[in-house]
Amino acid sequence: MRTNKFKLSLFLISSMALGCATQNFSKKIESSDVDLLKEESLMRYNTNRLETMDGMEKDFISKALLACHQKKFMKGMTILEQEMHQNKTNAFYWNALGTCYSLNKDYQKALFYYDLGVEALPMIKDQNKVLAEATLANNIGLIHLNFHRYNEAYDSFKRANTLLPNFFTPEFNIAQLYIEFNENDKALEILKRLQTKNPDDIDTLYSLSLIYYRKNDMDKSFSAISRVKSDYLNRPDIVGLYAYNLMKKNRLTEAREIIEKRLYADEYNQRNKFLLEEINLKIKEQSKLEKK
Repeated sequence: MRTNKFKLSLFLISSMALGCATQNFSKKIESSDVDLLKEESLMRYNTNRLETMDGMEKDFISKALLACHQKKFMKGMTILEQEMHQNKTNAFYWNALGTCYSLNKDYQKALFYYDLGVEALPMIKDQNKVLAEATLANNIGLIHLNFHRYNEAYDSFKRANTLLPNFFTPEFNIAQLYIEFNENDKALEILKRLQTKNPDDIDTLYSLSLIYYRKNDMDKSFSAISRVKSDYLNRPDIVGLYAYNLMKKNRLTEAREIIEKRLYADEYNQRNKFLLEEINLKIKEQSKLEKK
């Protein structure tokens, strides 16, 4: 059973970066205690966790995927290309090659190889066919997201979820699509269900906080974001939402400090800069009132 789960972690690749206003997830979560998708996704794993897994699994597909996740793309693709002749009808092989190209942001080639994996599905005669089909559907959905083909992405995630209803990654991706298009109640229904599986998952808590913020329920928004482990409050998406919640609680000094001490990804620089300006303005206004 453990072996099957580990194989799924190698093949069912999740990405939570959808590009909406405040939604862009980190791929690095070191602690499995706060990682709902730890059995299903390598996209969020840092190098140390990947190296640990490298010692657990020795087949060529695993080695290639681990290399590509560590951004050693030439190494990973070379491993796979050496095995191409013997694996032309292996859907998991084409999925691995597609994933390496996807991680290298060559999405056209990734989709090409994922499609070859779909064509190879009839060659699988055992229960692994469902796993392969769901994995490819989820990963094809991620490619559609990168091309902003949201309807196609939704259909792919939904198919993956239907095929493997006991796994969380496709369902989580559906929730992120709902958030992208402000279908907050639909997203909330999914996320609450996922939260029961791991109440401390970083991205679930962030998503819940974001939804409650949009619904102007700042108490629930603050409650959710406050549960994020302190080690992850330096994530550029989380720090902005956390600081905003602190500001709304009139904890202005804390809000300013948490913003000033963080480094941000490029897409968050402007947003967090504006937030810091607003916090500083409120601190000045508060100081003037105190002097009167």
